[in-house]
Amino acid sequence: MTRTLEEIWPPYGLVVESGDLRMTALREADVPEVLDVVAGGIHDPSWTPFLFPWTDAPAEEMPANYMRFFASTLTRTVDGGVSLELVVRRNGRVVGMQGVNGPDVTATRRLETGSWLGLPFQGQGLGTRMRRMVCALAFDGLGLDAVTSSVWEDNAASRRVSEKVGYTETGRGRAERRGMPTGEVFFELRPEDFDRGPDRVHITGADALRRFLALDAA
Repeated sequence: MTRTLEEIWPPYGLVVESGDLRMTALREADVPEVLDVVAGGIHDPSWTPFLFPWTDAPAEEMPANYMRFFASTLTRTVDGGVSLELVVRRNGRVVGMQGVNGPDVTATRRLETGSWLGLPFQGQGLGTRMRRMVCALAFDGLGLDAVTSSVWEDNAASRRVSEKVGYTETGRGRAERRGMPTGEVFFELRPEDFDRGPDRVHITGADALRRFLALDAA
């Protein structure tokens, strides 16, 4: 019997839902919709929220760049490493992306979160809801011990999301942003500090994903 893609690549069987939001692993077929949101803008061009300023690329280079990035997430999910990009849809429409990454999740039992929303969808509480959904996946679905995040010190919106969800500031540092040294703030969330908010989160496919990532054996 021919196996399904979800059986071959268990991240494709993952579904995280809460209210009108639904997260699924990025597939090649999703890329055109995601790029439409990127083309509509993610942030003010005078500033970037990203450690790697990928949105600075010329518009004509963005589609191929994003396909390369998508392919890299598959190759980095191996030997305990995780690179999972979740497409976030509200009532079926792509509004942004929620990523979780870690170089050795099997050993460290922790993931780092990162996300973005299209400009038309910002300021509506979606970033907080997305973060709560992915933290529920990490703790309830995957059985991890901690979730981390880092932001530029001038990214007040992302810092507020971390604080609302229960993250604790763990340190500060400096890194280069567009050629200029800029302050970073580091956060960590433990299951006992997780502020789940009022909305229930439903997760499908976590058992198969956990086995695929060898988290049950860790």
